[in-house]
Amino acid sequence: MSEFLVKKFEDGVLLLTLNRPERLNALTWELMRLLREALEEAAVDPGVRALVLTGAGRGFCSGGDIRSHEQLDTADPLSMKWSEQPVWKTQEMRASQVMRLSVSPALLRNMPKPTIAMVRGPAAGAGLCLAAACDFRIASNTAVFTTAFVKAARSGDFGGSYLLQRLLGSAKSRELYLLSDEVNAEEAFRIGLVTRVVPDADLEAETMTLARRLANGPPTTYRYIKRNLNAAETMTLEQAIEFETYNMMRCSRTEDAKELFKATRDGRTPTFPGY
Repeated sequence: MSEFLVKKFEDGVLLLTLNRPERLNALTWELMRLLREALEEAAVDPGVRALVLTGAGRGFCSGGDIRSHEQLDTADPLSMKWSEQPVWKTQEMRASQVMRLSVSPALLRNMPKPTIAMVRGPAAGAGLCLAAACDFRIASNTAVFTTAFVKAARSGDFGGSYLLQRLLGSAKSRELYLLSDEVNAEEAFRIGLVTRVVPDADLEAETMTLARRLANGPPTTYRYIKRNLNAAETMTLEQAIEFETYNMMRCSRTEDAKELFKATRDGRTPTFPGY
């Protein structure tokens, strides 16, 4: 794993740390690729039962590092193959490159395991989108959130228009996008952008306590819960009821259900098998 992305695994919890503290963990092409690859692997790794995403130093992620976007990711074979060709620099190809490297929010949202953003300091632009894609956002009292795109004369990417509207609603999302104001941790909690706010000194302990609790929970059940919640966003109520019913039937036959029954019968704490 590159020094730009630090990976730590313990007790079923995978901690991914964006590691460019001197740039407030701004995203380069390389860091976006590394994050995508790590999330793709985590999604199917049966040992990973919960995932925490954070940033090194005093910030979570300040968004895309625009100054680095003319540089090549020398570890990306496709970029190295085509970088000297005019076709690689067309608007259509540039858009394709960005889309290829911008799927991390979708991976965080859709992976069949709980995800947590551990946020201190700035979470701006694409960094805000990464946090919004997680199931939980635990914020230090130093956290500051902003869309930031207007300040860079950009319309926004990384799925923010989708994610923020589902978290906050249309009116508040338009306000955050069009004004690009900063939102402190307490205000972020008030509007529903973060799950909880804790003192900065307690951020790691609080986040990892939650992560370990999730890692010890019923993994297949979590898979179906996330599937229900994500699918319901585009369903009618009747469709959601039908979808939930079939998933409930599937859950009743899983190893999670069998272990819970045995543990209840035996008067012990359940120990759930992995994914």
